[in-house]
Amino acid sequence: MVLSILRKMDPVTKFSLTLQILGLTLCALSLLCSAFTFQDYSDALGKSILFFEGQRSGRLPPNQQLTWRGNSGLSDGSSYHVDLVGGYYDAGDNVKFGLPMAFTTTLLSWSVIEFGSSMQNHLENAKAAIRWGTDYLLKASTATPGALYVQVGDPNMDHHCWERPEDMDTPRNVYKVSTQNPGSDVAAETAAALAAASVVFKDSDPSYSTKLLKTAMKVFDFADKYRGSYSDSLNSVVCPFYCSYSGYLDELLWGASWLHRASQNSSYLAYIQSNGHILGADDDDYSFSWDDKRAGTKVLLSKGFLEKNTQEFQLYKAHSDNYICSLIPGSSSFQAQYTAGLVNEPLVALFFTLRLFSSRKLASKGSVYNTIFLQGGFSTKQVRAIFNM
Repeated sequence: MVLSILRKMDPVTKFSLTLQILGLTLCALSLLCSAFTFQDYSDALGKSILFFEGQRSGRLPPNQQLTWRGNSGLSDGSSYHVDLVGGYYDAGDNVKFGLPMAFTTTLLSWSVIEFGSSMQNHLENAKAAIRWGTDYLLKASTATPGALYVQVGDPNMDHHCWERPEDMDTPRNVYKVSTQNPGSDVAAETAAALAAASVVFKDSDPSYSTKLLKTAMKVFDFADKYRGSYSDSLNSVVCPFYCSYSGYLDELLWGASWLHRASQNSSYLAYIQSNGHILGADDDDYSFSWDDKRAGTKVLLSKGFLEKNTQEFQLYKAHSDNYICSLIPGSSSFQAQYTAGLVNEPLVALFFTLRLFSSRKLASKGSVYNTIFLQGGFSTKQVRAIFNM
């Protein structure tokens, strides 16, 4: 919306407003970040991506940066006559949980799609982290017709002892969902991960991208045709560790949305239009996680409305607005609860700034700045110091 407003302004006003937004953004960020440099943030991004190398399962590549981590889980799936070597361990455990792994892969891909051009020398490592996940998800999706392998390792046994994956001696049981024991949630999330990753690799590795997208379509069809929650099918194997508390409807809409984004196939647009209302399109939700995808879906589809004027997605933009507003201090709608101190985050102030500008509430400089920062929890002294008021 901000961009659409700017386009309608005369050049002088547009330039002036752009400078105000830029200046306000930089000043807001400077409250917390004045002591940090670009290099500090680059290092933080690099270390965030490096974390995934420490979670790798399988035979590690020659360019592995964390050399203290060794090969592990090299026989995963072998007792079931399938190859499930690779993927990621979960949260310091030695279990490979399919639902959070797929969600992580989806979000890594989304990050690269949106911000890859700013990642500079970290981009290739980010793409490698995605590929490590999708290589495994491809195996899990194609090993057995009519089934999706969703977990390796017995979490109940694994949690009895904390040990290095290179030394683990706990059972490497394999679990799957099938036509008889469905898991629409984990299957649709897997489809979302593969579809999102196909966008990442579309230019750099077209053949791999095509493989990802084709597999995503098949897995989504499986998820949609054989409906049910994997928590019901696998019970104590996944609960209470990664129960699908929100059900599977949110993942179906999320998966279809990513397939629409990746393929531009009109059938997915039709699916979203026909099924959206029963899959959560009308719900306002104020959290986004490995379990509940509704808020993320609204934001993803909103981009289709804002960037391509896909009118069918206007509803999703309205719900996205509600979600963003819930994060803004002083909002008249539902208010997210913050841990003490976090309400002063400059990022929240920045969101509030953009919301004000986008809704054309351009009052005097002083009133706008005061509204943004005083409602954001900043003191009058801070505001006046920043803007020389």
